[in-house]
Amino acid sequence: MKTIKLRLLHKFVAVLVLVSVLPMVLLGLRLISMGQLGVKTAILELHLTAAEKIASEFNAYIRAADFSLRTAMAAMSQMDWENKQTMLSSLLETHREIKEISVLSRDGAEVIKLVSPYAAAGGAKLQKYADDSGFKAARGGRHTLLVDGQARLAVFYYPFGKEMALRSELDLASFIDSLDLKRVGADGFPIILDGSGLPIAWPGDLPGAAAAAAAQWQISKNAIKALSSGSAEFTDETGRAMLGAYSPISELGGAVVVSQPQDSAYRYAMFMKRQAIYAVLLFLALAVAAAWFLSRSLTKPITVLTRAAEHVAAGDFSRKAEVETTDELRDLAETFNKMVSQLKTYSDMQVDRIIREQKNTEALLFSTEDGMIMIDMKGLVQVANRKARSVLGISQTTVVEGKQFYDLISEENMREAVRDVLESRKEGHTRELEISLEHSHRFFKCFSIPITTSGHPDPLGRLVAFYDITMDKELARMKDDFLHSVTHDLRNPMGAIKGFVEFLIKEIPGPINESQRKMLVSIDRASFRLLGMINNILDSAKMEAGKMEISLAPVNLREVASRATSLMESLGQRKKIRFELEGEENILVNADSGLMERMFTNLIGNAIKFTPEDGVITTGIADGGDTVTAWVRDTGDGVPQEYLDKVFEKFEQVKGQKAGGTGLGLTICKYVATAHLGKVWVESEVGHGAKFMFSIPKNLAKNDAGQVVVKGGA
Repeated sequence: MKTIKLRLLHKFVAVLVLVSVLPMVLLGLRLISMGQLGVKTAILELHLTAAEKIASEFNAYIRAADFSLRTAMAAMSQMDWENKQTMLSSLLETHREIKEISVLSRDGAEVIKLVSPYAAAGGAKLQKYADDSGFKAARGGRHTLLVDGQARLAVFYYPFGKEMALRSELDLASFIDSLDLKRVGADGFPIILDGSGLPIAWPGDLPGAAAAAAAQWQISKNAIKALSSGSAEFTDETGRAMLGAYSPISELGGAVVVSQPQDSAYRYAMFMKRQAIYAVLLFLALAVAAAWFLSRSLTKPITVLTRAAEHVAAGDFSRKAEVETTDELRDLAETFNKMVSQLKTYSDMQVDRIIREQKNTEALLFSTEDGMIMIDMKGLVQVANRKARSVLGISQTTVVEGKQFYDLISEENMREAVRDVLESRKEGHTRELEISLEHSHRFFKCFSIPITTSGHPDPLGRLVAFYDITMDKELARMKDDFLHSVTHDLRNPMGAIKGFVEFLIKEIPGPINESQRKMLVSIDRASFRLLGMINNILDSAKMEAGKMEISLAPVNLREVASRATSLMESLGQRKKIRFELEGEENILVNADSGLMERMFTNLIGNAIKFTPEDGVITTGIADGGDTVTAWVRDTGDGVPQEYLDKVFEKFEQVKGQKAGGTGLGLTICKYVATAHLGKVWVESEVGHGAKFMFSIPKNLAKNDAGQVVVKGGA
């Protein structure tokens, strides 16, 4: 990932802008926020005052009419009907807001009806209100008030006499007109709602549809239910942000709602915000210009020094830094020029030393019999001796310095092996190469080590070496041939010895005493171990040569493990070792029964060697679904961490643990597991015993070519 480079000029401008402009921006934003909060609070208080004023006037209007009617009813309680009618007529003449008064009989029919002289003519016809909820309430002894929003009337019902009622209509239209409801700002307005939430009054220039929509707002629904005045922020049906206040009309059961869009309410605050932004932008431009001018005067000399330093880094010591200022930067330039002069002198001295060291290194590389190539961290060849050229098939006249190492290797197999060595993260990783040279067939071991120098922990490159192991291979082959020949010649005599010993133990030739039996048993055990060693050597040779045949058949691993344990118990009797068997009873796999028994026998025999007296050896099997896992666990000293992988190699044994044997038993176990497409490994902690484990697939079979494969697999 490429790092973004910030120059001093940019940093200086950024710091100056942050120091000068950022505090002003933060202060401006804070003041704007406080201003908006103050505006919102003032507007909400204004709306709340307007709503409470309208609600108060509405309540006063209703209460005045109610008081007049109650006073008249109290006076009429001592009058006859003629005087009562006179009293009601006088009430209508003195209270213009009362449109009519009527007395209802017990069945709701108007008995007496008086119409205000100020009302329109034609309203004196008697009517019946038996189904009216207000009349029913009056018959029950309760007075009530009903509002007719469409007719803009308020109707009072009072209990009157015995099972009668007094009905009075109060004119709301003239009162509402007297309120002179007006718009709030450009888009705000008040609205009066009745007890059912329907609008009964709004400004004259407001469409009825807008008033009906306002009645459905959440603040309007809350206002009808509220017991006291309040304010809130909300959104209308279009999602527009609004400010609103409300006050309940207790006498009417409705409420007054005053609302205004936020953008209209905050118009002046937004104007202040824009002016503040313009001011900030102006100061920002001035700060950037000032910072640019000041930074240029500082960075120009630094740029001159940087250019001169680049030439010096490239090896050109003739470039000088010319700085024409009167400050510390000129002193820095003069010091830099002196340093360059000293570096030139030192460089001339070092060139001769480097040439001498390079010649010494080349002489050392070309004098060795091993192939060596030095490459840098980019994979470019620096030096290659004659032996390395011969191994890799590179002509002695070909120029290799400065070329990609992999491109010089023509053979694909060799290129892959060398790449594996160079790119492996394992310490000490090597690969063996078989190379046919002009007059011989040889083997080389390829390895690589990092090239480092004192004081530099990071490697400068890699050294690739090709060590001739042809003689080692030949000696190993001669040793294997010798062991194979010797063990093959010993196998038949040892078989005969073991057979005759068994005859003697069974007393087939004749009876023997107890002392003779003990000696024969010792001979039998020793011959069994020796025959096992011989078989291990022969089987190892067969497996390496690929001549070990595998016969697959259904095998019960529990029975194989039990048989191997019984066979090896006699070897553990001397140490009083206890043998245990755990796991499921019937676990079937397709495998070679003989090799599986050999696997268990070798693992148990290995455990007997390292288990102390009175120890325990446990053999177990577990079903893993598509695979089967088996193990042999002992209570010995365990295997050190550095030997966990080595113990399966040929002739490898843990140093310091002298238990005898050829060192081939575990190697054969590795061959058997690999032949069955499985694996074998060990889990151990020093001082806590070891657990040798192997796993193989269940469904093994042979394909048409005779190769072992997993059924259903590739």
